[in-house]
Amino acid sequence: MIDLSGKRALVFGVASDASIAWSITQWIVKAGGTVILSYQKRFRSRLFQLTEGVSGIEALEECDVAHEDQVRDLFNRLEGRIDMVVHAIGYAPATALGKPIIFTTEEDFTTAMVISSYSLQRIARHSMRKLNPNGSIITLTYLGATSVVPGYRLMGTAKAALESLVRELSPVLGAAGHRINAISAGPIRTLAASQVPGFDDILDFMEHTAPLKKNVDQEDIAKTAIFLLSDLASGITGQTIFVDNGFNIMGVPPELDSLGRD
Repeated sequence: MIDLSGKRALVFGVASDASIAWSITQWIVKAGGTVILSYQKRFRSRLFQLTEGVSGIEALEECDVAHEDQVRDLFNRLEGRIDMVVHAIGYAPATALGKPIIFTTEEDFTTAMVISSYSLQRIARHSMRKLNPNGSIITLTYLGATSVVPGYRLMGTAKAALESLVRELSPVLGAAGHRINAISAGPIRTLAASQVPGFDDILDFMEHTAPLKKNVDQEDIAKTAIFLLSDLASGITGQTIFVDNGFNIMGVPPELDSLGRD
């Protein structure tokens, strides 16, 4: 088991018990670390119920990453220093996901890019003054950043920008001794995923096509996350690590000769 004793994490993106960010939080605590959870106001009641009586949760801090002043104020409120930051945030308006990207409005495009991508830069920038030496930042992305996934639409463009930011931020953070990486997670049932049209079909196709013949779950991602957050990953930065049971390597689905036939 990875040992994170004495390490403190700031986690963004817990919205429910199905959130990947919540599973990462639980694994950090299991590994001996402590966690400060940042939440969006609309999830306040749900988060307070979820964390009641859970050891290892230091504090709950309200913050909307779409607003510079709220992120700045959050870091101003933090007492002491932190070692790890988890950015598990992705959002595009339903109006954008419900139609081809060519019809996306500038307003919806901007909203998705700011919340899903630019927020990582914003958080990393403010983290610089709070991170202990050898700090680690991780974010979550998806295959739609590099390949067309039906129904993912604008989120694919936003995740492509996110992955580019991971690479661009890595030398800046690296100069201060910190690392940043992304996990490209296979499709998982979460609140965010429920907004993607045809998501059940995506799950079925992945289960059939992935080399391991199954879908990933929250714990699969969390276990990779604590590795990247730990000193065991001291030589890894600027990378996007796929955790999708090998789905991303498949050029065509198996049993191709049977597709489209009775």
